[in-house]
Amino acid sequence: MNDIQKHFIDKATSSEILKIVDCLDQASRAGKTVEVVYTALQTIKQSPNMSSLLAMQIACEDWNV
Repeated sequence: MNDIQKHFIDKATSSEILKIVDCLDQASRAGKTVEVVYTALQTIKQSPNMSSLLAMQIACEDWNV
């Protein structure tokens, strides 16, 4: 197991990860997973200090998910 996998497993049950999973579930139900993930990644690219959760929440809102 590499360091990235270990770090994820350590955080897997954190409220941040669970909220990200919720965003992804909402996007999936709306059929817009790719759009939401891509938008979140673009948002992080533009604002590197932004948290992953906030980027996902913004992307969900942008796509009305």
